[in-house]
Amino acid sequence: MNNDEIIRELTDRFMAGETSLDEERQLYRYFAGGEVAEDLRPMRELFCSFAAMKSDEEIVAQRKPKPVRLLVRKVFVGVAASAAIMFAVGSLLWSPGRQDYCEAYVYNRHVTDPAQVMQEVDGTLQSLHQNDAAGVDSQLHDIFGTD
Repeated sequence: MNNDEIIRELTDRFMAGETSLDEERQLYRYFAGGEVAEDLRPMRELFCSFAAMKSDEEIVAQRKPKPVRLLVRKVFVGVAASAAIMFAVGSLLWSPGRQDYCEAYVYNRHVTDPAQVMQEVDGTLQSLHQNDAAGVDSQLHDIFGTD
């Protein structure tokens, strides 16, 4: 079979809707070329039109995956941000154990007993209260320069 006979057979199968995509591309290439058999020339415009539409569809098909890729990227960024927020909140709420300790320096002495620290705080507050409360106010006024 020569090339023209193959094209005639493919054309008949194309009109019957029995061609594959590769066979249709072969028809498009044949009719887009310079040498078309005399009896097939009336179909040339038809196949050139189909070829033009097919190339537009292929361009659209090539552009469609890009938005999907952007959507996947947005979803990934959202999941990563959510995981980071959950990690930050979890680390703030989680504590390995109760931190019930007391540490202070009283008269240049390191003290870790809570009862002793509270005793010193109470004694200091009582001595401030026994000394004139106006004395504390006047000291604050002196510090900040107000009357």
